[in-house]
Amino acid sequence: MDSGVGAKSRRLLGAYVAWYVVLFGFFVAVSTGPATQRVVFGGLHRLLLFGLFLLLTGACFHVPRLFGFLVVVLVAYFVMPFFAEATLGLLCVLYLVGLALLGHARRTSNYVVLGCFLAGFVLLLVVLFPLVNLGTWRSPQDLDRLIRGSDPGAAGARSAIVVSLRTATVSTLVVLALGVPLAYFLVRSEFRGRAVLDALVDLPIVLPPPAAGLALVLLVGPDPGLGTWLRESLGLQLVNDWKGIVLAQVFVSSPFLVRSAMAAFRAVDPRLEHVSRTLGARPAATLWRVTLPLAARGIFMGCILTWGRAIGEFGSVSFVAEHPETMPVRIYTQFVESGVKGPSTTLAILMVMLCTVVFAGLHLLASRTIWRNVRTVWSVFGDSRRRPE
Repeated sequence: MDSGVGAKSRRLLGAYVAWYVVLFGFFVAVSTGPATQRVVFGGLHRLLLFGLFLLLTGACFHVPRLFGFLVVVLVAYFVMPFFAEATLGLLCVLYLVGLALLGHARRTSNYVVLGCFLAGFVLLLVVLFPLVNLGTWRSPQDLDRLIRGSDPGAAGARSAIVVSLRTATVSTLVVLALGVPLAYFLVRSEFRGRAVLDALVDLPIVLPPPAAGLALVLLVGPDPGLGTWLRESLGLQLVNDWKGIVLAQVFVSSPFLVRSAMAAFRAVDPRLEHVSRTLGARPAATLWRVTLPLAARGIFMGCILTWGRAIGEFGSVSFVAEHPETMPVRIYTQFVESGVKGPSTTLAILMVMLCTVVFAGLHLLASRTIWRNVRTVWSVFGDSRRRPE
């Protein structure tokens, strides 16, 4: 018997009825759930929301992309109401990227990339969800008061931000000046015991931060030893000083730049260096005009990782220098004093935002197009220095 309704129309009608049942089940579950949910979503409020979602369903059901956003909103605000904002943001990202990958998978009949994305997004959730949820705990006004306030707490927070930025930058420059030669030496040399030295480069990564901090304090601390000699002979104070913070940051962050630089140097074909040498260039000139421009992007990526590790270091820095306070040390101090309701949460949000902006800018600078121009300018600079000879 032909009812005049096609198979596609029947499927749409069945899907609409099924969605109505699911939506009704959501609201029933909320109305009979915990007391906190019943207060927010119960009574007339729940009925109005139910009617609103029915209207949105009728408006968006035949537009799959809009209907998908409706489902995302429903899941965010009814499945996880106490983390709704963070859930909504992350699910929107998942939905948009998933749609793009699903379209590509349908065109190529290859769903492996889509499956890998779905599996990998679980790991991204573990990393991103706590940070996104942290950002919902304070208002922009709280951040503004922390940045521009006149109370001692705001002044201390600004001082911690300045100390962290300055020491992390100095630490990165120190590691850059010393780590790049070490990386080139390890890549371009062969000798007995090289594997041992190569493994020792990663030692600060596997050491617990308190152990690293204790080792540094015993070396440069107030007890008789190197620290006393540096203070009495050279007037160099490391404990409870910004220079001690730099020492701790260099200790824990150096492997990141060294490893990145080693990978960058390995990617440079040694035959290019041999050609430069056969054309009369000295080893130092070959390193400066051939090897370093080709490895510059990898080295810069190592600088990004080093800076990030340095500005986020807490364990060893708290042993070496409690004052001046860095942002991680101040966040912990404020948390111990006031808990999550104190200014530690606002400062943590500000630190996350600051690091995110800096990292985004640095990764933009590390794009291949920019570094292609850097290599060109570097080569021209090298040639201009050579012409007067």
